[in-house]
Amino acid sequence: MKITRTLKHPLLLAAALLTASVLLVSCGGGGSSDTSSVDTGSIKVFDKYTAPANLSSWQFLLSDGQTLKLNAGAVPYDLNSSLFSDYTFKFRAIYVPQGKQIAYNADTTFDFPVGSVIMKTFYYPKAASSDPAFIGAQRIGHQTTQGESVDLTQNRLIETRVLVRQADGSWAGLPYVWNDDQKDAKLKTGGANVQVELLAADNSREQFKYSVPNAQACQQCHATANAGGNAILPIGPKARNMNKTYQYNNGAKNQLVNLADLKLLAGLPGADNTPKNADWSDASQPLPERARAYLDVNCAHCHSTTGQALQSGLFLGFNVVNDASASGKWGVCKKPLAYAGPGLPYQYDIQPGKPDESILAYRITHTDTEAVMPVIGRHVNHTEGDDMIRAWITQLPQAACQP
Repeated sequence: MKITRTLKHPLLLAAALLTASVLLVSCGGGGSSDTSSVDTGSIKVFDKYTAPANLSSWQFLLSDGQTLKLNAGAVPYDLNSSLFSDYTFKFRAIYVPQGKQIAYNADTTFDFPVGSVIMKTFYYPKAASSDPAFIGAQRIGHQTTQGESVDLTQNRLIETRVLVRQADGSWAGLPYVWNDDQKDAKLKTGGANVQVELLAADNSREQFKYSVPNAQACQQCHATANAGGNAILPIGPKARNMNKTYQYNNGAKNQLVNLADLKLLAGLPGADNTPKNADWSDASQPLPERARAYLDVNCAHCHSTTGQALQSGLFLGFNVVNDASASGKWGVCKKPLAYAGPGLPYQYDIQPGKPDESILAYRITHTDTEAVMPVIGRHVNHTEGDDMIRAWITQLPQAACQP
């Protein structure tokens, strides 16, 4: 039997209405220092222990199988030069809890408040595959697409990586793999392999297994302490990477200025007073700056004094590469410390003027397990990037390296 109770007394009715309004307000707005399951309006934030099985539960990205778009509160962004990931395109966005701000830093990763989320979705422009077991993808050397949505009639989603800043201040990385219907993605903490066939402009084809990293693999690149230990940290959101114009739905604008205008970024000294990486693919920019930017975003997270490749003694960060007073640190006439190498004529990480004798050029142009660099996240060669690095080594002033 269903019982319906009518509140006739004015005070009882007012109390009931007040209770209902409090419940509604508690389901939206504001952030919280506890991100175990924070309801922040339409976007929800979880920690690594309560991460939902479906990406849709975050309500960060919305997909109907035809279009992938951002929910309100998520802000898209791009990088001047981005990490190469087997020719995937990337759709990046951040979320900052209501009333909180990112703290600007000129050199290192920005300091995001607790409850912040960074999502990076990897996808391919579609192409017909010669093998039905493989996803057909166009091989395009450099992404130029921007915007606040992805057209799924022309593109195929592969994975979305989630970085969330937890209540204790640490970051957690969570990989989600998109379903065939492209409407949702499943949490795959153990990683996954996806069969892909790349179709190049000359109609050549290359088949490989694209690897979605497991949750522990985040540590390998995102670690913040010597030799890849300790907590993880985002790599891309730095001043020099994000100081560029982005094409939003309402027009083009500098990304950092946009975040500051939205009251999401504090301390920005103005775009003109902010460092800026070159676009490695832009041939109109100086070759040394293009090489420095490429190595910074593809290599420096490991090849640094706090990265997993510390023991190599090869440091490829923005403030090191092309510094004539520290050329040995970034490889010039430097013998490898932790790599046996392919043998002669390869003796030095960089033999100036001679890319065919430089170990750095050798390793970024090979995919076998013992030689490939970076050691994870790449299964095919980045022909366009490799050619640029080889050209940079060629123009370095030749020196007589001592045996």
